[in-house]
Amino acid sequence: MRSEPSNDEPGAVAKILGPAPSMWRVMTRILAALVAGMLLIATDASAQLIDTVDVTREGNNAVVRIGFGALIQYLRHVPVNEGKLVQVYFQITARDAASVSVQEEQRRPPPNNLLPGLIVTYPTQLPGVQRRLDVEFGSSVQFRLRAEDARTIVITVPLTDEQIAKLAPPKPEDAGLPPSEVTDIPQTDVERDAAAFDHEARIAMERGDFEKAVGALNRLLNLPPNPWSQDAQELIGIARMQLGEATKAKAEFELYLKLYPDGPGAARVRQRLAVFTILPEGLPSTAKRREAPSYWGSVSQYYYGGQQRTQTTTTITTPATGATTIDTATLSGTDQSQLVTNVDLTARARDDVWDNRIVVRDSYAASFLRHTTNSNRLAALYFETAYQPAQLFGRFGRQQATSNGVLGLFDGAVGTWGLTPNWRVGAVAGQPVDTTYGTSKYFYGASVEADNLGERWSGNIFAIRQMADGLEDRLGIGGEIRYFDTVHSVYSLFDYDPTFRATNIAIVQGNWSFPTGTSVSALYDYRRAPTLQLTNALIVDPAASIDAMVQRLGLSATRDLAKRVTPVSRVAFLGLTQQISPKWQLGADIRLSSLSGTPATLTLPAVPAGVISTE
Repeated sequence: MRSEPSNDEPGAVAKILGPAPSMWRVMTRILAALVAGMLLIATDASAQLIDTVDVTREGNNAVVRIGFGALIQYLRHVPVNEGKLVQVYFQITARDAASVSVQEEQRRPPPNNLLPGLIVTYPTQLPGVQRRLDVEFGSSVQFRLRAEDARTIVITVPLTDEQIAKLAPPKPEDAGLPPSEVTDIPQTDVERDAAAFDHEARIAMERGDFEKAVGALNRLLNLPPNPWSQDAQELIGIARMQLGEATKAKAEFELYLKLYPDGPGAARVRQRLAVFTILPEGLPSTAKRREAPSYWGSVSQYYYGGQQRTQTTTTITTPATGATTIDTATLSGTDQSQLVTNVDLTARARDDVWDNRIVVRDSYAASFLRHTTNSNRLAALYFETAYQPAQLFGRFGRQQATSNGVLGLFDGAVGTWGLTPNWRVGAVAGQPVDTTYGTSKYFYGASVEADNLGERWSGNIFAIRQMADGLEDRLGIGGEIRYFDTVHSVYSLFDYDPTFRATNIAIVQGNWSFPTGTSVSALYDYRRAPTLQLTNALIVDPAASIDAMVQRLGLSATRDLAKRVTPVSRVAFLGLTQQISPKWQLGADIRLSSLSGTPATLTLPAVPAGVISTE
């Protein structure tokens, strides 16, 4: 196994396995306080539409990734490529709590010096087909916007020369990426893994993501000696130098000369080592990059008020005279009056090994009407941690999920482990927050995920099982396929239940951009609404329990009943946008939708199929 170069004794376990205890104490205390608060507060949970907003540097660009808590279809945005305020139009393809929310949401990214002042807002708007998201920068910028998949919108902002000069760490004159000295074709499993790690590291370094490069190179150097080991030893020194880790960079270069004194990169390594003699204080001397814990978020309040007025007009005719009198009565009153307070807080502590984060999102609605109650909605309360050298990730608590077969908001845990640079396995377990009809539900599942296959493709396959009062409520097997580049993006999702022998979800959506300024969006969405589950049979008799219904009808008959009362929704959408000037564009959409009918039951009448509608 490979030990990290350090100022202390070589191979010290404390230097490899984690952050300083002080950071863990800070995060543990915050987590304990949040968990205690969660247990003390009774909440009505509700999903929120905006999940995450992150800003990262990729090469000479600042990249904003906006993650949604529901499946969406990007439509268009204005202005096209330059401005301070960007309005993004989209539709929600999944029908859940997030899709009917009318409350305003606002997210700020973690503190950064790439795009200061960035605010992402989902303004108050009535539920409808088309929605709007406002992205406001601190100043006018040039940008490119695209949909990365059905949950993520990406905005790329080129950095100015002045910004790049301020952000770039000190580096030697010759800091270019050395060419690969390997001409062998991988034959063994070790060689194939090494070649993949080398490729991942070089792509990361070209993009300026030196932390990711160090992780890939460490995994390569932990493999048995192979043709890529020598290149990796030089590359990791360069990557650490770019990160400002002077002591570690020097140790990596010295190790290279010890192992490969006559290697093809020896002259380059000696030149870089000379920097430490010429500029002994030109780089930080810390052996390990640590950041002080950071905190960010927002607290906002919105008042929602509404009044209704009813006017009744009565015409009175006097029989003797034939005269008429018009009597008008008006009744008015307040039907909505509430103050909504939203809290969105994040705490983060990280170094070059661990990245830990705690997120809290809560909304409290105080009603001022008589005979109404106040409500509290806890949308997120989770702790997540990533051990970067081994590509380990875990998230624990209340969180939103729309992938790997997980439906909506849940309390539980999700974890992933990177087996190779492009492949990882994952597991999830938890309890849905929405437990209708008084049932107690829990689920567990596993997945295999792939990223950057051919640098354009990614996806996953998953299996998930949900239980309700000791009975199998749902079994989902499926996967996602994603493709994106600067011109196209395609996303597909398939979820099949072998127990019901029915498809739950089948989605294909895509976006195409053409040099003429034309953009096309397309979607086909087939789904059971709501998701097919055994407990859907309780629609017939909400007062019953699922256990009692199964005992009365039998499991097979109950499953057939659930399938019959769960309609099928179909949506086909095509949108076209044409840019006619830097500030103007024309757009047109056509949408066809239908909803299948349900048969009559002992307690419910038949519901006819919905007529296909065009919008």
